Amino acid sequence: MEGTTLIIAALLIVLFSFWLSFSKSSVKGLPGPWTNGLPIVGSLPIMSSKPFVKLTELSKKFGPVYRLRLGSIDVVVITDFETTKEAFAKDALMGRPPDLPFEHNRVTVETGAFIGMPWKEQRRFSLHMLRDLGFGKTRMEEHIKEEILELLERISDQEGKPVKHAYLLAPSMSNNIVSLVFGKRLKYNDPERQRLDYIVREIGRLAGFVSWQIFFPWLGVVMSTFNIGNKGRLVKVIKEMGDYCRKQIQEHEATLDPNNIRDFMDSYLLEIKKKSDDPNTTFRKEVLVDISRLFFGAGSETVRVTVDWMLLVCAAYPEVQKKIHSEIDKVIGQDRFPTRNDHLSMPFTEAAIAELMRWKTIIPLNIMRYTLQDTELKGYFIPKHTRVLSVTWAVDHDTRLWGKDVHEYKPERFLSQDGSKVVKPEYAIPFSIGKRSCPGKSLAEIEVFLYLVAILQKFEVQPPPGKQIDLEGQIGISLQPKKQEICFKRRH
Repeated sequence: MEGTTLIIAALLIVLFSFWLSFSKSSVKGLPGPWTNGLPIVGSLPIMSSKPFVKLTELSKKFGPVYRLRLGSIDVVVITDFETTKEAFAKDALMGRPPDLPFEHNRVTVETGAFIGMPWKEQRRFSLHMLRDLGFGKTRMEEHIKEEILELLERISDQEGKPVKHAYLLAPSMSNNIVSLVFGKRLKYNDPERQRLDYIVREIGRLAGFVSWQIFFPWLGVVMSTFNIGNKGRLVKVIKEMGDYCRKQIQEHEATLDPNNIRDFMDSYLLEIKKKSDDPNTTFRKEVLVDISRLFFGAGSETVRVTVDWMLLVCAAYPEVQKKIHSEIDKVIGQDRFPTRNDHLSMPFTEAAIAELMRWKTIIPLNIMRYTLQDTELKGYFIPKHTRVLSVTWAVDHDTRLWGKDVHEYKPERFLSQDGSKVVKPEYAIPFSIGKRSCPGKSLAEIEVFLYLVAILQKFEVQPPPGKQIDLEGQIGISLQPKKQEICFKRRH
């Protein structure tokens, strides 16, 4: 009986998708490939394992703004800086689709806390409280220093041996977010710490696998309902992360002291109490669960991926590593722990990081936008409830902006002619652009710089004997390097 029900459900999905594929597009006038007219699948068959590359290629034929029908969903694709800047300045394009693979709580969706204009209030409050907690300031640097010193000890234990450094970096960086959001530090070997790191890795990996399901809404519902495939596994780990956040909320409520705000969760719970009489408030406990999940995932994983890439680049390009070592020795020396202010005197190191972010585009596809009202873009009418996808990789590899050698790693791109200072053009947008740009930009910049410089202050990184560094990326939510080993050799 259960099997028959599944077959009937599958047939209904196919018929519904078939009907949608032939239905008239709500996005009129935009150019796009002929495959948009294919029944059920639309242009999905022409996508590759690197969709950001394919989307960039399509723009060469159809221009920087075009329509792509993926499954039963129309997507407006943007591939140049000028249009991205214009689009992301509009309130009309500030929404998020309600069916992203991250599975927001029902309360978060209903209140529009993330997907509608209320996100402005959430963002404003979050940035204000994070600044009060030392976000991007000396207080946060001191905590990061504590984490890095423990990491350096663990690297010392593996000195000279091939080691998968990504697994050393993950718990250190996620602890920075745990401390900020939950107000506590988990030891490296704590089972709770290890489980959290596993969950974050799985969410990033599985979300990349199932992202195509948003183009077949009914299929995604079936996958979630019956816990089928990667979608079922993603739902499970997201629930586990949510349950962990709810447990932290309960513990915080039991010990909450308005006169002693310990962390972000304390401040948010006090804001919930403050606005409890407002029936329209978006400050709810379930919204806090989602915010905590997003802080934890995005705040630790993207920083880890960036430092991971930088260490591999240093191992693959010894001349780059030598220049960074030279700046470290000149500006900091071997004994003093680095500070964020040191970057002002280390232009090559800053340029090397900026070029890595451009070259590998950590987030090659911007998180999908969703129009909250009818709008216009480059003369094209874009109706309400349209998905808009900006391809950051295309901006980062636009030969008109960066020159013909865009696929080469050249830190000099971000240096003045005499190499004395960093020059970052406005089209360098690793943290996106506009009103929904990454709120964690300042913390991420501090972390990447301090981790890289503190590690290279003490160690030289090399490929394992007889092996080469693989700089080919793997796409999930971010563009990650392949898991591989490097050797740490103590300097001096």
